Amino acid sequence: MIREAALAAVLVSLSCPAGVAAIDCSRAKTNAEKMLCSSSRLAAADERLARAYREALNRGVRPEVLLEGQRAWVRDARDACNDVECMLRAYEERTSELENLR
Repeated sequence: MIREAALAAVLVSLSCPAGVAAIDCSRAKTNAEKMLCSSSRLAAADERLARAYREALNRGVRPEVLLEGQRAWVRDARDACNDVECMLRAYEERTSELENLR
């Protein structure tokens, strides 16, 4: 049980890498981090994603499933974007996926 709680805490932190408290924009290095720090639209999308992630955890979706999916999404979708519109689409798609996980 303790292991699951610790994993859940890590998952929530991974789900919101662009949140105001989750990233130090003065240290943003990657293109994705820089875009997240420079766009209020992306910041809002990131907040919606974090909320959907927490709600999935609350619905009982296994933390390991969320962690694996989130890591893959960051690597293959979010970080693959080179512009804000692409990243917004990636966020919308992932948020929808999380909202529909059972």
